Amino acid sequence: MQRISNIFATFFIAGLGLVGCSNPVDSTANNIPLRADAVDDAADVSATTAGCDCLKVGDMYRFTTLQLTSVDGNPDFAVIPVLNSLWQSDINTFELNFVVKVTGLTADTVDVEVTNGARVGATEKPCLLPDTMAPLHFPRAGCTLSNSAVGTMNVYAGSQQHTKNCGYLDQKTMAPNPALGVNHSIPIRGAVLKATVSNDCSTIDNGIVVAGSFSKDALFRLCTCQTLPGQNSDVCTTPDPTYKDMVSNPPGACDGCGNGWQSLGGLLSAFAGDAGLQYGCVSDTGAKSVCLTATFAAKKLDPAVWLPSPCSPTN
Repeated sequence: MQRISNIFATFFIAGLGLVGCSNPVDSTANNIPLRADAVDDAADVSATTAGCDCLKVGDMYRFTTLQLTSVDGNPDFAVIPVLNSLWQSDINTFELNFVVKVTGLTADTVDVEVTNGARVGATEKPCLLPDTMAPLHFPRAGCTLSNSAVGTMNVYAGSQQHTKNCGYLDQKTMAPNPALGVNHSIPIRGAVLKATVSNDCSTIDNGIVVAGSFSKDALFRLCTCQTLPGQNSDVCTTPDPTYKDMVSNPPGACDGCGNGWQSLGGLLSAFAGDAGLQYGCVSDTGAKSVCLTATFAAKKLDPAVWLPSPCSPTN
């Protein structure tokens, strides 16, 4: 079976449960608390928000897992087990890298930047692709990071020399295309994440990509390299910017890529079966989009061992 590589990073649809409660009328006289009572109340609030004082600006974490839980609103979508197996292999071999950097902290918020890394040879030290960076803002109570503000994310896989996904800025105007955003990256829009930081700040656990989508326009303007399990992106054909795709349906999906690439939209549609893709989400540009949800976890990088730095033309 041909492999679909890293179709999207990741992500999300919010599910919030509302619990009703009754409010009996209190007919007793109003009682203004004395200072001692007020102090006790403050202590109670502090107890609920305490924890993770070890979290620091500059801390960096790398995803250790990323697992889809639904695609196109369907938890049984046939592509899910295929992608989850491939993504885990790619994370383990440093083909797929999400690096989370803490950029701001208050008692009740955390700001991070999520940047994709590119594999560097056979090392376990990917470099960072600054163009893929996307900020996320989380409310927090101690170690608990609640649903982030809606953001965007990009998903790059492979090395700089051999990418697993191929897609360019708008070929006609050469201006940034909102549906694509970053060359050779899968654009995730409407991204909402939540998670828990461990008490010693060594891991990010129970991560949920609550909501997210990728647009139909992007699906049919991006292509994937067809590899077998265990193969890294070195086997992928180098994109040819002059290549004109007359094979895909509709034609042009793999313009600028080459014969070794296949339309993401075509591949995902094949997994959708007779029902076809439902496009139940709408992107930030109003385009029909495929909804995603997922889970994730991450591990803190030890600065005494290694921290990633921006890619250079030679790595």
